Amino acid sequence: MPQTFITTGGARVGWTNATWPLAQLLATPDKLTLSIRLLGTYSFTPDQVLSVERYVLIPVLGWGIQIHHNNADCPQHVIFWCLGSPDKVLQGISNSNFLPIASGSTLPRRNGIAIRWSAIVIAVALWNALFFLNSIHASRVPPHPGPFVLAPLLFAFALFVGTLTSPRLQGIILKPGRSIGEIRPFLRLLAFISGLLLVIFSILLVSGAFNQHA
Repeated sequence: MPQTFITTGGARVGWTNATWPLAQLLATPDKLTLSIRLLGTYSFTPDQVLSVERYVLIPVLGWGIQIHHNNADCPQHVIFWCLGSPDKVLQGISNSNFLPIASGSTLPRRNGIAIRWSAIVIAVALWNALFFLNSIHASRVPPHPGPFVLAPLLFAFALFVGTLTSPRLQGIILKPGRSIGEIRPFLRLLAFISGLLLVIFSILLVSGAFNQHA
């Protein structure tokens, strides 16, 4: 009789990596689900999985299983890191009766990164331009920074969140035929970091202005 298998560990999805215990793997007969805090949840049906294999980067310290799949809306590299032996995880998945049945011919073609190089160049140019404008502003009103210092972080946060939520912006940034799912975990991480820095620097800016007038 199949048994639901669940275990806690870490994960690598695309360009992003989460350490233990931020990831959870759940296996049932009809679904293999990898849930990662901050990065999202990724589910695979048997017809989306070619194989689940042992993956070893560094014995004991960096090993786990790799899910080979054909889901074009998910990063190509999906790895679950485990503390114990990867063989136990593979056995647990097998005991759940999850059986990969996808064919190698269904693998999506992914040449290079999903983002257009022109979009990267424009974003970097705008980012640097905002820093340059802030330095000009700071040189005119020393020594206390003004709200313009937050502009680069605000731009970055808006860009990451906008790319995650706006199909129109995704069409501009992504290469033809590529999916936002391929870079979604990376964008979520960048949105979280830039949003956190935006909040911290906003608090520091407000507290500095308050102390100045106190």
